[in-house]
Amino acid sequence: MQIETHAIVRPPTTGYQDLASRLSKGFRDASHSVAVYSSPEVCALASEDLSDTTLLVASPKQCIEASGDEPVFLSKVACARKRILASVGPVHSPGYLARLRRGIHFDALFDLGLASQKDSHYEVSDLPYHFVFNGPTREEEPLPQEPANQAERTIPWVMVGPRSDRNRDLLRALFEHQIDPGGICLLHARLKNMTPPEPMLDGPQLSAILSKARYYLWGAERDDMYYESFRFIVPLLAGAVPCKMDPALTAAGFDVPGVYASVSAFDTEVRDTGYSGMYRRARDFYVSRGRLGENLSGALRLV
Repeated sequence: MQIETHAIVRPPTTGYQDLASRLSKGFRDASHSVAVYSSPEVCALASEDLSDTTLLVASPKQCIEASGDEPVFLSKVACARKRILASVGPVHSPGYLARLRRGIHFDALFDLGLASQKDSHYEVSDLPYHFVFNGPTREEEPLPQEPANQAERTIPWVMVGPRSDRNRDLLRALFEHQIDPGGICLLHARLKNMTPPEPMLDGPQLSAILSKARYYLWGAERDDMYYESFRFIVPLLAGAVPCKMDPALTAAGFDVPGVYASVSAFDTEVRDTGYSGMYRRARDFYVSRGRLGENLSGALRLV
């Protein structure tokens, strides 16, 4: 049995299902054949069926550990025509470096995000780097020029994230600056050894809340300078403005809209620009750099 020309490999856990789903939508939008396998499913494939396949592997460490048979999994992955590391995190973090040391020889890195990390990557690795802008998929288009149901957006802000000191400080600052107290804050305990690309409250539940909100707020959760593209996309599609409080990113001249050095800076923007203007700016940025499928196709031509 010959499998698809491209295949996405993910751990059999919920944390990376959204990443695999988004990548597969991008491939299909660009008319590429693609399959999605959990790492245990890869172990069951015949080696010869992988010889013409390019594998995109998300979270190699978790894939290997959850495969059920590490030697078999690694041997099957080695049979692929090419192996690409699909990454959605900071490339200068210990976690990223650990992914490169787990027994898989990668031919390239696809960094899925909103801003290139090329310079930072080549400080730590010589693996060929390709930035893939996490742009719209076909099913998301057309994004409205104006946010929908403005009158029904009765929740001024939503804040979702781990129960950390940084997020507690952010929540305290929201009240100290007398930001509208009618917002919703949902802080969860981070599960051990689990770093999903999405907040723990996810999918339809989060989107339902954001469809009634004006702003989606979160703060930096690590010392690494990084912008979480999924945290930009999910609220934007629900009509809420993504807003990250991260003084390190603003000091570095980061060009993704909606990044603020402080709650005070966010409050000033709300007063000066307003919800509709902030939404339009985020929306225009998102659609201006190509569809995800086009960007994936461009990166594949370079591997």
